[in-house]
This record gives sequence, structure tokens and C-alpha cells, in this order.
Amino acid sequence: MSTTDPGPTTAIRPSDPARTPAWVWALLMLLFAVIIGGVSGILAHASDVDVPGAILAGGAALGGTILVELAIAGYLRGDR
Repeated sequence: MSTTDPGPTTAIRPSDPARTPAWVWALLMLLFAVIIGGVSGILAHASDVDVPGAILAGGAALGGTILVELAIAGYLRGDR
């Protein structure tokens, strides 16, 4: 029996965040903000707030989440 060398193996490396395209990070931030805004609106409506008030609460949570995410992204990139 002969054994063959499979050759060099490639190690699985985690992706480098600096090499990930900016649109991917923007999409992830937007998705997270929409989830937070939606949950906030649903919880506001569940606590006997009328529908327009719940929409305003969800929109405020979405906007606040995006602002915090952009501040964190700017800090991590070194834009101070």
C-alpha cells in the first residue's frame, strides 16, 4: 500500500474585519437597527400605546441604534 501526500492544507482562518467590505458592515448595522426598532415598536404597542406612538417609538429606537453603531464604527476605525 502506498500513501500519498495530500499536499499543503489550508488552515481555516477567521475573516479579518479590516478586509470586509464596508457595505457588509453597513448592511449588518442596518439589519440590527431594524430589529431593535421593530421590537421597540412592538413592545410600545403591547404596553397600550396607540399605533402612531408605537411607530414613533420604533423609529426613535432605530435612529438611536444607528447613531450608536456609527459612533462605535468611527471609534474602531480611528476617526476621532
